[in-house]
Amino acid sequence: MADNPAYSSRSPTVWCGGVFAGVSVAQVLSAALWNHQYGTHIVWFPGAVLLGALLANDVRRWPLLAISAFLGLFATGVAFGLPAGDTALVIASALLIVPLAAWLLRQMPAALAHLDDFARLATLVVVVVTALPALSAALVEYASRFTAFRGTVLSDWANIAMAHSLGYVLYLPVWLTLRNPDAAVRQPGTLSVTFIVLMALGLTALGVLWYTLGDRPGLVPVMCLAPAPVVIFAIVRTQMSGSAVTIFIIALLAAHLSVHGYGPYIADSAPNSTLAVQLWSLLAALCALILSVVVEQRYASRRALGRAHEDLRELAGRLIATQEQERARLARDLHDDINQRLAASSIGLSALRRQVDPALHGEVNHLRELLVSLSEDVRQLSRQLHPSVLEHAGLRDALETLCSAPRRASSLEIVLIADRGVDRLSHDVALCFYRVTQEAIANALRHAGATRLTVKASVDVDGASLWIFDNGRGFDPAESEHARPGLGLISMNERAKLLGGRFELRSAPGKGVDLWMHIPLDPP
Repeated sequence: MADNPAYSSRSPTVWCGGVFAGVSVAQVLSAALWNHQYGTHIVWFPGAVLLGALLANDVRRWPLLAISAFLGLFATGVAFGLPAGDTALVIASALLIVPLAAWLLRQMPAALAHLDDFARLATLVVVVVTALPALSAALVEYASRFTAFRGTVLSDWANIAMAHSLGYVLYLPVWLTLRNPDAAVRQPGTLSVTFIVLMALGLTALGVLWYTLGDRPGLVPVMCLAPAPVVIFAIVRTQMSGSAVTIFIIALLAAHLSVHGYGPYIADSAPNSTLAVQLWSLLAALCALILSVVVEQRYASRRALGRAHEDLRELAGRLIATQEQERARLARDLHDDINQRLAASSIGLSALRRQVDPALHGEVNHLRELLVSLSEDVRQLSRQLHPSVLEHAGLRDALETLCSAPRRASSLEIVLIADRGVDRLSHDVALCFYRVTQEAIANALRHAGATRLTVKASVDVDGASLWIFDNGRGFDPAESEHARPGLGLISMNERAKLLGGRFELRSAPGKGVDLWMHIPLDPP
């Protein structure tokens, strides 16, 4: 069992059986695309299957996985009637460097965990697509000199290297991206029926196009670019996963048609046709991977931005909750401490008045009146900080108290329209409506120059709604769209969003300001 949670938790027996079957199927598929008439390889997949399995498992499992791959290829070769000893030597040469490449990739932190940046893609190209196929092909070519395969296709180092390279570049991105839990195809709703049908139709149309028109000389450039719309559609919809799978299918289609003499990659000889298919598939896969990295980074940035937005929303909620707690604490301190001390000071002045010279009674009375006025201001401030009436009497009475509170040097008339149904709202919704109304009144007094303000609160089957509109000077939102909104408006908007609701503000010069907030209510 692997200690690292990034590695597979499946049992070694399951993995060994899977590798045995996987390399066997991969060898059969590679042989099906082998140009038997002239003996040239197009693609070789078993090495990529073993490399993918090694990267997905702990190093302690690697010997068993390598042996399973060797046995799978050996059994397939013997089933094809190849000499056992010679086959074993060639297979061992082909697989010898694969664990070394996997170990080298492990030394690079998260080198191929996710193919979502150019550094990881460069690692894939240098190590897996270039160095590994070149060294493996050299070993196979050298080993073939001591076997009955001397002078056959196994002596063509360039053809073997290209076949190995194409197998790695086609298979490994598919394996890595589909194992990635963040892959687009593993997200719900990505692989819709419409998308699958469109991709199937696009690939079918591409095959028909290549089969019927691919060999016409004047259309060869167009035929070579024909897969681009299908690949781009797959990349945009499913990012790296879609790119890897689509290129894999298209490359196999191109190889299959070329083997049978169809398509735009037919050259003057079979080896040249094989080389044309290999070069086109290799370059198309690399270009698609590069474009996929760009799209992956775009979507990764979007996901990071979404997570940051959620974090900010959570932070805003915590700040608002902390603000309410702090307001409640300050309100208690003002009411239970400061106001009581002011009352004690007033009583002390009353007692002092009886002991001082009558000529000073007027000054003492004036000081006492100041203390009483200050005490009333502190009481009003305490109520504004923490509306206890909201908890004891309900939202309607709290709004009535707020709207009828005396305001110095103000001619603002406030009309409240609300029924007792709003008293059944939850504390969070009621507090939200109260704070928004409180902020709207403050804005009307400070900025709008309004003489009349209307507050309407209602509850229906869709939720709770709050309307606030005044007859103030208003403003032009188009001219203010680039201005930074005040903390009051930000607070209103965040309070609505935290409760899953909507907040809208409408205004025009000379037309006042209209505020609307709607909070959906949970079903009973």
